[in-house]
Amino acid sequence: MKSFLANVCMLMAFALVSGSASAQNVNALFGTDHIPEMRLTIRQANWSHVLDSMKISGEGMIVGAAEIDGIKYPNVGIRYRGQTSYTYDGDKNPYQIELNYIHPDQNHQGYRSYTLSNALRDPSYLREYMGFSIARNYMDVPEANFVRLYVNNTYAGIYVNIEPVDAHFLERRMGEAWTSLFKCSPDLVEDGGPENCKKNVFSNLEYEEDANCYLYNYRLKEGDGWPYLMELARILNLEPENIETVLDVDATLWMHAFNNMTGNLSSYSGQHSHNYYLYRDQAGLFSPVIWDLNLAFGSFKNTGQGSDLSIQEMIELDPFLNADNITKPLISQLLSNDFYKKVYVSHMRQLMHEHFRRDSFRKRCEDVMTRLKPFVEKEKNGYYTLDDFTKSLDKTVGTRSQIPGLAEYMEERVSYLKRLDAFTVVEPEVISVDVLKRKKYETVDINSFTISVIAGKLPKRIHLYYRFDKDLPYTSVLMEPKPDDKLGNGEGRFVSKIKPSDGNIALEYYVVAENTAAVSFYPNGYRQTPLTITLEELN
Repeated sequence: MKSFLANVCMLMAFALVSGSASAQNVNALFGTDHIPEMRLTIRQANWSHVLDSMKISGEGMIVGAAEIDGIKYPNVGIRYRGQTSYTYDGDKNPYQIELNYIHPDQNHQGYRSYTLSNALRDPSYLREYMGFSIARNYMDVPEANFVRLYVNNTYAGIYVNIEPVDAHFLERRMGEAWTSLFKCSPDLVEDGGPENCKKNVFSNLEYEEDANCYLYNYRLKEGDGWPYLMELARILNLEPENIETVLDVDATLWMHAFNNMTGNLSSYSGQHSHNYYLYRDQAGLFSPVIWDLNLAFGSFKNTGQGSDLSIQEMIELDPFLNADNITKPLISQLLSNDFYKKVYVSHMRQLMHEHFRRDSFRKRCEDVMTRLKPFVEKEKNGYYTLDDFTKSLDKTVGTRSQIPGLAEYMEERVSYLKRLDAFTVVEPEVISVDVLKRKKYETVDINSFTISVIAGKLPKRIHLYYRFDKDLPYTSVLMEPKPDDKLGNGEGRFVSKIKPSDGNIALEYYVVAENTAAVSFYPNGYRQTPLTITLEELN
């Protein structure tokens, strides 16, 4: 009997903290075929004014209750969030929700907190959802979906629900293989900061010797990493040839490629060098995480050089924007390297091919809008009319902000980029990748990985990237060219032998083929699903 009662108590506690497991599995919070319903209950009088006060002071949360798809959570933390998306006494402000504000382990489907975006300056509601869903194929980015939000039983409208970038975000992706996390979104006061510090640097990673200058432009969210951030800035600006010792260069080039391709200037690429995070892994490498995409796809138009661009100028945005801008060292220092520049163009080309080919992007947008429309129709406090929402894929909305049609903008942008010389060059082609196996009657086991690559279209070099553990950074080597009379013109064979140590028996790897004008990756999904092989398979 005692055991039975103990089990009942444990089940009741679990239901309180994280809801019914079977109920949670019915509809995934960040699924693609369901728009969850979230209800917030706030008993405090004048709660909206209290939240305004907390937002202005930058402190505190109201304690209320939340209900997500019928599962109830008591004592959650609620506050307004955002900079430009927040309005004092506004009808549809963005929210930060913390299920674990009072109960540390309280969560819904493993998620303890949520960032609800009001999709300001986005009549389609799709910019953040589509942006994160595309970027997720190549980078560590937050999950994103929509919610139907009710506050005290009053329908507040459709919000974009975004997974916060915090310790839990990193733990879900890397376990304990990280050491610190910085938010690179300073207060947008252009003449602020200590007297002896540079002005208007925001979070651009310019190097300054005084540590106090970093305190103003970056926020340490987790860990203890100020000396490492300063070292990153120092090497980036003063020793760029050593940048791979402190930065995941490939992940950073993906961020730049995504921002430029999608006209996302409310980012490092634009006026304020902000809206991204930096986390440092146990190997000592920083990686970026993009954030706040409601102004992507041409909605925000200022590069920091002069006045806002026109929509046509956004369509024709230079793919090498800031390549010569010393105040944007995370771009200019990387793109000054010929190989990194080829990688960057390759990433832009892959984005075009995999997400913006023909009308694939438009069809995805239309499918999501069909699901959203019934709930948008019910909104009373939205920033845009239902007509604005309906035409937002093809028509410019607004006379002042001039928000371009989402699908039309990307179709014209891709059409423009495809005509540029950088995107018309011939890429090298990886034809095959093989690993030497033990022959049928050989008695000696193979104890190393001999990798052979055949590439076409005039390969100049083949870079092999490999590691023995997913928590380690990749090591790169140039593969050795091997003459082969059986190959056709413009083809080449390259070989490398990797000998494992410390008992390692498995290898993760990918290759980058390079010719005079371009590079290409094999496999395309190398960041999520690299090639793998074990010594057991070879024997």
